[in-house]
Amino acid sequence: MNTFGRRLAILFLFSIFLFSSTAIATTVLAIDYGSDYIKASLIKPGMPFDVLLDKDSKRKIRSAVAWKNGERLFGQDAFNIVRATLGFGLLF
Repeated sequence: MNTFGRRLAILFLFSIFLFSSTAIATTVLAIDYGSDYIKASLIKPGMPFDVLLDKDSKRKIRSAVAWKNGERLFGQDAFNIVRATLGFGLLF
């Protein structure tokens, strides 16, 4: 095997090692998009999965986005703005 072939083989083996070790030690964010609510989980290697909480320490986040005075709101805040603006007692 010539020098170029050896270098190519070493580079190939190094890249396989590099990619396989990175794939094992990654963190995964799982997002469940529902029509009413969004749920998100964080999965880290060697640890049990963790359900992400919103600012009110709730597991479910409302699937709503609204803008008020140029500010973007999401979740329950957006839902409340839409409900108050449109005058609905129960929107969904």
